Amino acid sequence: MAKVELHNWYRQYRTLKDQHPDAILFFRFGDFYETFDDDAKLIAELLDVTLTRKDYAIDRSKPKDQQKLFSPMAGMPYHAVESYVARLVGQGYRVAIAEQLSETESSRGDTRPRSVFAAGLEQSERQRGMVHREVVRIVTPGTLVDPALLPAAANNYLAAVIAEQDRIGLAYADLSTGEFAAVEFGDERAAARLEGELSRLNVAETLVPDDDALRLPGLTPATAGLTQDLAPLTKDERDVLLPHERIARRVDGTNNARWTRGHITALPVWRWDLATAHETLLRQLRVGVLSGFGLDDKPLATRAAGALLQYVHETQRHDAAHITTIRVYTTGAFMFLDPQTRRNLEILESSGGKSKGTLVHVLDRTRTPMGARLLRAWLTQPLLDLHALHARQEAVARCVDDALMRAELRQALGAIGDMERAVNRIAQGPTTALPRDLAQLRQSLRALPAVIASAGAVSATLLDEGAPDVAPTTATDTDTPGADDDDELFGEPAAAPEPAQRDEPQSPAPVAAMLDNCADVCALLEQALDDDPPALLGASNYLRCEDGGERPRRMIRPGYDAQMDTLVKANRDAQSFIDGLEARERASTGIKSLKVDYNKVFGYYIEISRNYADQAPPHYERKQTLVAAERYITAELKEYESIVLNAQQRLIELEREAFRRICEAVAAHTERLRATARGLARIDAIAALAETAVRERYTRPTLDTGTHLRIRGGRHPVVEQALDEAFVPNDIDLDAEQQQLLIITGPNMAGKSTVLRQVALIVLLAQIGAFVPADEAQIGLVDRIFTRIGAQDDIATGQSTFMVEMTETAALLSQSTRRSLIILDEVGRGTSTYDGMAIARAVVEYIHNEPRLQCRTLFATHYHELTALDTLLPRVRNYHMAAVEQDGHVVFLHELRPGGADRSYGIHVAELAGIPRPVIRRAGELLAELENREPRSTSSPTPDRETKTLASAERTPPGVGQLSLFDIAPNPVVEYLKRLNVNELTPLEALTKLYELQKIAQDTVDL
Repeated sequence: MAKVELHNWYRQYRTLKDQHPDAILFFRFGDFYETFDDDAKLIAELLDVTLTRKDYAIDRSKPKDQQKLFSPMAGMPYHAVESYVARLVGQGYRVAIAEQLSETESSRGDTRPRSVFAAGLEQSERQRGMVHREVVRIVTPGTLVDPALLPAAANNYLAAVIAEQDRIGLAYADLSTGEFAAVEFGDERAAARLEGELSRLNVAETLVPDDDALRLPGLTPATAGLTQDLAPLTKDERDVLLPHERIARRVDGTNNARWTRGHITALPVWRWDLATAHETLLRQLRVGVLSGFGLDDKPLATRAAGALLQYVHETQRHDAAHITTIRVYTTGAFMFLDPQTRRNLEILESSGGKSKGTLVHVLDRTRTPMGARLLRAWLTQPLLDLHALHARQEAVARCVDDALMRAELRQALGAIGDMERAVNRIAQGPTTALPRDLAQLRQSLRALPAVIASAGAVSATLLDEGAPDVAPTTATDTDTPGADDDDELFGEPAAAPEPAQRDEPQSPAPVAAMLDNCADVCALLEQALDDDPPALLGASNYLRCEDGGERPRRMIRPGYDAQMDTLVKANRDAQSFIDGLEARERASTGIKSLKVDYNKVFGYYIEISRNYADQAPPHYERKQTLVAAERYITAELKEYESIVLNAQQRLIELEREAFRRICEAVAAHTERLRATARGLARIDAIAALAETAVRERYTRPTLDTGTHLRIRGGRHPVVEQALDEAFVPNDIDLDAEQQQLLIITGPNMAGKSTVLRQVALIVLLAQIGAFVPADEAQIGLVDRIFTRIGAQDDIATGQSTFMVEMTETAALLSQSTRRSLIILDEVGRGTSTYDGMAIARAVVEYIHNEPRLQCRTLFATHYHELTALDTLLPRVRNYHMAAVEQDGHVVFLHELRPGGADRSYGIHVAELAGIPRPVIRRAGELLAELENREPRSTSSPTPDRETKTLASAERTPPGVGQLSLFDIAPNPVVEYLKRLNVNELTPLEALTKLYELQKIAQDTVDL
């Protein structure tokens, strides 16, 4: 016979914990969610919850006063559980929610609302006298659906990634909106393309196989543990402490417990089996074949999508009925933005991790959460299709031109809630949906006619997408030229995409004809849902008296459910009978001291003092004898008592059944409601872009398929808003044929980086269909933007600042095409002067001469020697940021002017930064000495001056001064010929190259 006897609840806890060893188990115990053992210690450390203890077993081998065995325990009340779960999930932990599914003596008749995780659960039978508990949800970073746990303006993506040989499959889903998509990459650059997609999606959680051979380096699951063991406080210890002092005590020794933590989760390799994944997808999408979705020739995408669905089923504990389709896409329809470019341009997130000071912060004047999410999707996927871009531009222009319509439309949109997420929660059924979801949907549908009326004067321009707002759908995408599986993203440059030939547009339909107002769904909700329903099931009070008191708060409107109406009426009649019973019985018996009362043990009763007990009527049944009185009950009172005492519990049961029926009725219209939500999101995003354009004085850019980039009066959209003074605009003129590469010099703090970034941001804005911060802009479509800006290191992987810089430079040189836009800032500054200048010049020459590249490039540098390249390379031009020196101080003009800068004013900038004056004076002396030894190059070096510079450099002793790069560089004609691929040249291109070589040779001889 075992000497240690475990309590039944603890056996149950251990069974559930063993099923989810890597998650923190929240175990429902009455009004609390409790954690035990190592989970309790972790909760106490992470969330500052008091670490207490609870007896979990009896050890019969010990003395009687020492037989109780205790387990560490930490918990929180059920009504506050969301905030604790949010904090844990935000730190990357998984939380398993174990709910009580059967009634206890204390919960029977309890009409308080349940927690958000148990609101729609059905009650089950007790297990041999023990409360039945099950894990009803596993909450992870990528599977959040509860509104309180999600950011309203951003998607929350769960991704699955599998790699095999040189191919990678990616699937992703947002469970709160029902979005589900997959893509497969298949070339030597597949890993870089995957990194770009994961960065674009800002994935909350990534699923990978638990087999190293099927996952990429860097996608390795992480674990977390306690740094030190903890001991719980006893009750006596807690009582003498203030609440903020009740922290866990650290004790000697380590704790070996481990939990999954982070945003990468490993799944068993069998879940990634192709046959298993295929069958999972067929069941989920309710189809017989997957060919209609474009998955036939994408086995890795299929495996990733199937594994993701299995994870959703496991964590959500339901079949995810709101996921009804999968979108298979390619990346060829969108501009490629690598993670470094997204970071450098601060599109969605600033360098400090905030949304303020970003491009989206400037643009986001949306009125609905759906519109805010769509705007972010547009910013991360700029378009390459001219027709789609022109459609968006026209929609924005219509809103810009009609100020009254725009104002009315935006006001109407303000009454629309998060219709998209509400619909998807309702589609998942009563175990996920809440009454507030129905109320939010009704609110949105009520406001919908006003939106349609406001936009009624505008044609379907607002809803003419031209092309999908998101990546192309179905297998037919692969038939589109330039949008095949590999989409030539890293191969040879493809021909410029020409606007598709389309039929002449017919008369535009009014918005009302394209935007379904779902009037029947609204009518259903108006009929079924009360005006102000509570947030949770079970919080209604149908029995509260309306006469002169507070109005009953209920979910179901009177008149919708006949059983509920009948029960409410019967309860009120019964209560009215009981309320008047005392007066009637006093009159009929003549006993003036008779009273009718109630207590929780005996219920309702009639009480007569002992002196009048002999006058009790024969139909009174004695219920209880007291010292000074007798208590009675009657058959009629029993009947009405039963109605009154059971009414509230029965009403909760009927409410739950009515709620289920309403959810099913609304879910039948899910696709219509989703389409309407998408239409509202598009209208909102368009109106927001128009509002920004008007407020910030943006103009409509001209887009075509050329390779030019001309901006007049361009401004940085973020910096302009942050300034208290007028922003100094600048012009840019780039052309892959004539003026391909601009070398920009000038002092620090003069605005070089601002100009570089503003050009990239203007191009990006133009290619989402928005207006741009410029007086005028003409932009040839850019297929990708690459930026190398700033100094960063990656100590975790052992990469220095210079190594990171070279890695990013290598990536952009290998991935760019003739249609790309390259932004380079201070290449080569992380190493010695000679090395840096050599690398910088080699990069410039490669971009200029490499036939695959020759793309539009802005190259900012402090190597003034590079300004001589405009005499050697025909498509290189010099520009500088203007600055003047007055009274020993530098004044930055923030103007971009032709020609190279003659100095960098670094000492002046150091003085502005607060460097001590002795250091500044000494630096000035040293600079003067070095300048006397070596003449500086001018902004537009002539051959004579360059010759003097080279001669001076030859006379300079080693290690003194800064030598020109050009005296040690190889012959540019020879280098050009080495890189030239003669087999790829047409006769006309050959003649052009020969002319360029002759020009370079002449310039070299002149030097």
